[in-house]
Amino acid sequence: MSAATVVTGLGVAAPNGLGTADFWAATRAGRTGIGPLTRFDPAGYPSVLAGEVPGFVAADHLSGRMLPQTDHMTRLALVVGDWALADAGVVPAELPSFDMGVITASSAGGYEFGERELRNMWRKGGQYVSAYQSFAWFYAVNT
Repeated sequence: MSAATVVTGLGVAAPNGLGTADFWAATRAGRTGIGPLTRFDPAGYPSVLAGEVPGFVAADHLSGRMLPQTDHMTRLALVVGDWALADAGVVPAELPSFDMGVITASSAGGYEFGERELRNMWRKGGQYVSAYQSFAWFYAVNT
């Protein structure tokens, strides 16, 4: 039995474009997304450049309930996953269970969330750590 891969929809959040159209336009024009770090002060580090995703405001795309339970990376993954489904014209509720798969191109989970929760544990105590900490840092959490 052979397997086939079918790409039906794309969603992109990249340093050179938020959304598939912006990403492809920037890529075709040879525009990079690498620039000075803005999410934190990099003064104590040897590198001050990064590939951040500009213009992404999670609250514009996700429910307020999701925001405290996730970190920046996971929010990006959730939104572009939704964009990919819309691009494909797929409504998951209309499909039988387990008839669809997801591939994400990320090697990291929610480290920002995990770091914040570990900081809470060390500074305030275990009762201040979210239950989501148990899996939020895991590389596959975004998928």
